[in-house]
Amino acid sequence: MISFTPKRNGAVREDALDRPLYLPRPVGRPPEGPALIGPYPEQGQHGNQLWPSRLARLRMLAQPAVIVVTIRALGLLAAWVMCAVNHRPFDFQAWDGYFYLGMADYGYSGFDPSVTYDLQGNYFPYAPMAFFPGYPLAVRLLGLPFSGHLLAVALTVSLAASIAAGYGVARLARHAGAGRRGQLAAVALTAGAPMSVVYSLPYPEALLVALAAWTLVAVLEHRWTPAGLGAAAAGLTSPMAGPLIPVVMAAGLVHLFRARTHRIAAAVAVVVAPLGMLGYLLWVSLVSGVPGGYFGITERGWGNHVDFGMTTARWVLDTLTTSREVFPVLTAAAIVAVVIATVRARMSWPVWLYTAGTVALVVAHSGIIHDRVRLLLSAFPLLIVAAIRLSRRRGRTTVFVVCGVVLGGLWFGAYSLAVWPSSI
Repeated sequence: MISFTPKRNGAVREDALDRPLYLPRPVGRPPEGPALIGPYPEQGQHGNQLWPSRLARLRMLAQPAVIVVTIRALGLLAAWVMCAVNHRPFDFQAWDGYFYLGMADYGYSGFDPSVTYDLQGNYFPYAPMAFFPGYPLAVRLLGLPFSGHLLAVALTVSLAASIAAGYGVARLARHAGAGRRGQLAAVALTAGAPMSVVYSLPYPEALLVALAAWTLVAVLEHRWTPAGLGAAAAGLTSPMAGPLIPVVMAAGLVHLFRARTHRIAAAVAVVVAPLGMLGYLLWVSLVSGVPGGYFGITERGWGNHVDFGMTTARWVLDTLTTSREVFPVLTAAAIVAVVIATVRARMSWPVWLYTAGTVALVVAHSGIIHDRVRLLLSAFPLLIVAAIRLSRRRGRTTVFVVCGVVLGGLWFGAYSLAVWPSSI
């Protein structure tokens, strides 16, 4: 059984062949032999071990970042090659990237009327309000010193968020009992998941995963101020943060009833967690005047409404029995696999509730189906569970399987961007 519960005194279960991401301090006397005196006299004979030890620790600490950057570079290369083969220009602003960059540049107004329309093709000026403001706001603020280069700033924000997400996933995997191998496998699987190409585009998914991962870490470590702020920021970034907010609130309330310390911080987290999403939804309702506010906008523009999974179930059944196209079949298979994995997963209750809520949110609404794999990126704890199970295999088996899954995920993203329409 895999548990995300922190261990007593910070100890972590390790597989027999794994080591933690950090190196332990040397214990005992240094080995006999000629010693190199360090740059400071008080280091004495230990000076010859100081810099190698620091370099080794830095290498250990840098491994998640190296994995993420490498996979992002391979993903961009795969997308560029796929676009070239299909004689299509490689465009960082494809699909929703156009809206997020436009919002970073001039807010929710000023969009070309030809792109702001509803399902019937009628002009609908409130359509951009379907996109949450957290990511474009971050791009705008960080891009103030670099006016006119918002695309470069947006790509930098996405890359930085991907790296932060990698370290958050590693920390969350460590709470689940993963050793060094399992943590790095979790980082790789998350960075190379199907549709992870959006982590290299001006999309909010990388920022959302980073905020969700570190917020869950804060909940498990009972650090309530970062948990509340992380949930509020995630709620301002994407509607897919919806399941994270009640998890933080529920965990804070449980702490209030069971613990005698940090009660004020837990109470503040309960209050602060929903403010980001509730504030934006209230603003949309007041400014737009559309009946139903944000939900009315998404229904008119994309046909989204809660039907408890009926549309998704019918589409999956029809696709798996009649479709002869690769992308819909893989998308339907991914939805079925994720639902089954969520039911079977064993996690601590905050992480499982977040994962189950994310999957339910993806499955339960109608509207566009082909972007569901992108939305399922938020269910990354399932990849942590898979990584831990893989890490219990032989080292070569773990490496081969992880590399195969990552390459398959990068192909899926490149194919989605270059070949299949309306996939992201």
